[in-house]
Amino acid sequence: MPLFIHSLKFKMRKTLLLSLSLIFIAFASSSFTTGPKRPMIKLSKECIANLDFELINKTGYTIKDIYIAPTTEREWGDDIMGRDLLKNNESVDIVFDAGEIVTKWDIYVTWDGYESDEDVFWIGFDLSTISQITLFYNEKTGKTWAEYK
Repeated sequence: MPLFIHSLKFKMRKTLLLSLSLIFIAFASSSFTTGPKRPMIKLSKECIANLDFELINKTGYTIKDIYIAPTTEREWGDDIMGRDLLKNNESVDIVFDAGEIVTKWDIYVTWDGYESDEDVFWIGFDLSTISQITLFYNEKTGKTWAEYK
């Protein structure tokens, strides 16, 4: 076989293999896409729940720290009271960052002058439906509880 015919067959095979490879790559990449891109959804202010609430201390004791965390979290984070102490019959406004969309929250309270075994916490407040939480303590029963509206 003359050399130039052998060379021509090699070039044709090379071109054919390259073309088939490109077709395969194009087909494979289009077959494994995740589908059309989902549109970005922007929540309007009307759609975002207002989680802000007033916390009222009616326990007869002074609250040292207040921690709030989403029910799904394992860490409490920082004290969010915004001042040193919350005395009996005082209240504090708890204000959330704009855009917070988690609605179920837990509350953890520590007392001024008491050990950590006296701390109390509540789980699962739906703050999108609550504007006020009042904490109480019954000295006779030793029970601390929260009422909300």
